[in-house]
Amino acid sequence: MFAARPATAACPAAARPADPAAHPRPSGARPAPQPAVLWADAEGLPLRLVVGGERWRVSDRPTVITEPISWWSRLDPDGAALAAAPRTACGWRFQATAEDGRSCVFDVRDGGDAARWLVVKVYE
Repeated sequence: MFAARPATAACPAAARPADPAAHPRPSGARPAPQPAVLWADAEGLPLRLVVGGERWRVSDRPTVITEPISWWSRLDPDGAALAAAPRTACGWRFQATAEDGRSCVFDVRDGGDAARWLVVKVYE
């Protein structure tokens, strides 16, 4: 028989927002990105992730996150052609499963090092 998990155990502790009473944030503010280590296969697809001391295995096909190239804003300051802007890959979104069977979807962005990434969002 499986024991019920507390509701707060669904996502990694490092990626959970802090208690708002303990650390007030401006309305709409997001939690700070959390450092992570990401392992990828030979083609660059994420395989494993360690964040907040927890190990996660990528359990679904990763999706590339893109954004407009930074120099585009100088050519289109009002953002009228933003949909047509050239894009660059800046991160991954993938489902990962912890050793205890919990699954979450992670958005990770490049932290400037091939192995070091930033977890910017976790969906339970």
